[in-house]
Amino acid sequence: MKNRLILAFFLLLALCPIAAQSPTDSIEVKKAWGTVFKQNGQLLTPRKLLEITSSHPEAYKEMKVAKSNYDIGSAIGFVGGFLVGYPLGTALAGGEANWTLAGIGAGLIGVSIPFTSAYSRHAKNAVQLYNEGIQQSGMNPANLKIGLTGSGLCLRMTF
Repeated sequence: MKNRLILAFFLLLALCPIAAQSPTDSIEVKKAWGTVFKQNGQLLTPRKLLEITSSHPEAYKEMKVAKSNYDIGSAIGFVGGFLVGYPLGTALAGGEANWTLAGIGAGLIGVSIPFTSAYSRHAKNAVQLYNEGIQQSGMNPANLKIGLTGSGLCLRMTF
């Protein structure tokens, strides 16, 4: 009975991903349709970036500026998109479209572009500061993996 309990424990442990010091993994910046931030293969939202950089004061300050630019740009862009989309939808449905609204919406979309650009610039700076802070602290990410080998169960820690 005791051997089965130990075996069940190790099997459950092997199924759970375990990582040591994973918050200190560096953040990747990729250019796609916009700027994409990834950590350990996962996409990071501006809110998650703000949370991750909270351990580095300079990066956090820069990311707060980026997040406020993102919020403002998103709000203005959303309203602008609605004001462009509503007349287009009305025209496609066969109704009388108000093109003045579409023009105002296009102007709002244009106004949101500098905010989006500022978000990208500040977020890249925050990520750079964060990644430099990780390298200076000398903390390397470590992964702990449990698996089966030819001779039994193994525990492997990589740095």
